[in-house]
Amino acid sequence: MEKTKKAKQRVFLIGLYTGEGKRDEYNLTVDELEHLTKTANAKVVGRFVQSLSRPNSKTYIGKGKILEIKNRVVEENVDTLIFNDDLTPAQAKNIAELTRCSIVDRTELILDIFAMHAKTKQAKMQVELALLEYNYSKLRNLWQHFSRIEGGIGTRGPVRGPGETQIELDRREIQKKISLLKKKIVEIEKVSLVKRKKRKSFQNVALVGYTNAGKSTLFNKLSDEDLYVANQLFATLDSTSRAINLDPKHKIIISDTIGFIRKLPHTLVSSFHSTLLEVTEAELLLHVVDISQTNCETNIKCVNEVLTEIGAEDKDVLYVFNKSDLVDDLDGKFRKKRLMLNYPNSVFISAKFDEDLKKVSKLILTYLNNVKYEETVKIPLEMEKLIDFIMQQADVKEKTIDQENSTVTMRIQTKKELLANIRKQIKDYKQIKYINK
Repeated sequence: MEKTKKAKQRVFLIGLYTGEGKRDEYNLTVDELEHLTKTANAKVVGRFVQSLSRPNSKTYIGKGKILEIKNRVVEENVDTLIFNDDLTPAQAKNIAELTRCSIVDRTELILDIFAMHAKTKQAKMQVELALLEYNYSKLRNLWQHFSRIEGGIGTRGPVRGPGETQIELDRREIQKKISLLKKKIVEIEKVSLVKRKKRKSFQNVALVGYTNAGKSTLFNKLSDEDLYVANQLFATLDSTSRAINLDPKHKIIISDTIGFIRKLPHTLVSSFHSTLLEVTEAELLLHVVDISQTNCETNIKCVNEVLTEIGAEDKDVLYVFNKSDLVDDLDGKFRKKRLMLNYPNSVFISAKFDEDLKKVSKLILTYLNNVKYEETVKIPLEMEKLIDFIMQQADVKEKTIDQENSTVTMRIQTKKELLANIRKQIKDYKQIKYINK
């Protein structure tokens, strides 16, 4: 017997524009909410955006707008309302009672998509941790709400009311689960750390970018892999690393990482810390940008904000403007010209075409051939030739002579190969001195 196809949830999208920032930019976040909703396999029936100076403390949007939505819910047979911001537990409860709909806020929607796409044990644990931390914050807010009630029956003595007691029990249970998951994730991180230590001799390049910018497609082409690629937000959650052979001189590891998004929930950033380590430990970031998006410059800003949040704002970045084949209108051409001026060390490609990959490979190799690394070295004064060589070939940032111990300490910047050569000469010299002694 043929299975009947499950009907999609019918949803309204709800936004609140408070006047902060441009209205057009806010509308883009609602467009993104629609894309997220479709990724979660729901049908968007309509959207409502109200302008208010600040959210209503009880219903988030105004009572009149709630009534309008309630009437439309019946007309359009809608069962779910998805909000473009996070709601308090009280707001969600009040709106649900007034509209008789399921209420989902932005973070809950993103967490739901992450739960859908989590495939590996690590990703599933990280999503579960993010869900628990988010639910814990909701319960904490509800607990604080109860604790502010004074003078009511059951609130004066040490024994609390039954509702409050249950909330506290739930909080404790969630805390236990959070602690357990964090311990398990730390164990996985230890294994990942061992793997990364084995890659010390490699130069690490990480792909970053707004979700759905084409990172996985580019990764597949560069590494000859076959990662899952879809026109969805957060199609892949796990970072994947592969060795690539661009040049005999360089041993390169390239990593594909999770995509970023506006207002990426902080719980996800902290939960996916081990996945994002690929970004923080990379020597070079390839920031992949979908140039066909009219708001691509806003997306760049958003990605850079997340990089700052995870401590990767000082990394060297090369921009790869992808999907150039889709830019053929006048606005797109002006946008491309503006980006060329603003990001001179960049490349414009379509990751679908093999001939464009040569541009990316050349960009990576040009950087790696010219990049300088900083290190502090202590050299015996007897090694005059090496000291002279360093003074001529490296950028000496600091130099201190210790006459008592007959050494010179130098903080230098130079190419990776030269640093390795300097370290080897010092090591060989010390071994010979030790043997002779």
